[in-house]
Amino acid sequence: MSDVQRSSGNKYFLKWVAAICRGAGPLSLPVMLMMVCGPYASAAPLSLQSAEAIALRQNPGLGALTQKIAELRHKAVAVAQLPDPHLALGAANLPLNSFSMNQQQMSTLSVGLSQTFPSFGKLGLEGQQAGIEAQAAVDTLRGQSAELVLLLRRAWLQALYTENAMATVRHQEQLEAESVQAALALYRSAQGSQAEVLRAQLARDNLANDISKLQAERASDLAQIAQILNLPEPPSIEHQWPNLPPPHTLAQAEARLSGQPLLRAAQAQTRAAQMGVQVAKTGYWPDVTVSVGYGQDFHPGSPNWLSAGVNLSLPIFPGDRQDQDVAAARAKALQAQYRYDDQHLALTQQARATFARYAALKTELERTDQRLLPNARNAFSATLAAYSAGRAGLNAVLRTQKEVLDYALTRLQYRRDLALSAAELDFLTTQGEMQP
Repeated sequence: MSDVQRSSGNKYFLKWVAAICRGAGPLSLPVMLMMVCGPYASAAPLSLQSAEAIALRQNPGLGALTQKIAELRHKAVAVAQLPDPHLALGAANLPLNSFSMNQQQMSTLSVGLSQTFPSFGKLGLEGQQAGIEAQAAVDTLRGQSAELVLLLRRAWLQALYTENAMATVRHQEQLEAESVQAALALYRSAQGSQAEVLRAQLARDNLANDISKLQAERASDLAQIAQILNLPEPPSIEHQWPNLPPPHTLAQAEARLSGQPLLRAAQAQTRAAQMGVQVAKTGYWPDVTVSVGYGQDFHPGSPNWLSAGVNLSLPIFPGDRQDQDVAAARAKALQAQYRYDDQHLALTQQARATFARYAALKTELERTDQRLLPNARNAFSATLAAYSAGRAGLNAVLRTQKEVLDYALTRLQYRRDLALSAAELDFLTTQGEMQP
């Protein structure tokens, strides 16, 4: 159930409760059911803006990314901490014949504590690296949110196209009916043949198949919208074309690419990989472990003991370990940089191609609206009039009818593709300041 339906139902339910509290008199069960359930049955169609808000709130993929960000932020705190200290408990020189602690002078019980300190600067660098990875995940969430909105807009615009295409085909049926009437009039006046009447009827009836195909396409589009919105049933959507934000100029679009969330995420991954090189270099320095212990000697007259020590790791063969770790980290950093450069080039090419397509579609739509479709309609009217007067053949009428339908559907395609291009440009230039 959408938020629009839920809020509307709550409003009517509260009105019903208020009416009872004011002493409006007893209400019959059917009236109460109409007041409470009526809004759900006649809820307003879902708008694209509301659908986008639902998608960003309910999509499980975005929810998983949000938890990934939380995971990385917690990890950034944990990896920057010192390892846990070690507590040691022991017994030394314990006699096996009696297990008596005061039989020999060297029998002691001891307790010790040790702490390992990783090589200098390693913990801070690892914490910074994890923090950068968390920021990359934030940018990834923003980018995938923008991708989800783009996917929703594509399905939405395709559903609107099929809806309007069905209306266009139904209007074409009316034009075909005029051709049938003209053929019948000529046939009854002995100026036409029965074959022409049948051909005109066949052209009209064949449009029913086109409508069936469009209905199936629309059902598929609505099912995709339901999947994106995580809804159990396909929603009822508004039939009007949405007002998408006008695109930036090409120069502005290219300038804004550096702030595109997915590109920012790739850049953050590059920084994290470069930080990994610094982490790997800390492996040339030893880890230090400091330990201290206290021993209790139970033999009469024997003193207690205190011990302390320092242990160092010895990275004395760096060629097979540290050098390889640093080389691997550098290769990973270069890989991330190449991936960023490749993605930047791809987005730049996509922006240029989409902008060129948008400009071409805008011109083609204007030309179709102003010249092509009106001329096709006028040509059909003139041809139908000539056919009714016996000065043209049925083939010319059917051909001009098909041209009207083709131009009308082409106009809808231009309008859909123009909106799709605007949506793609909006995705490419989004900066995304949403916080998870």
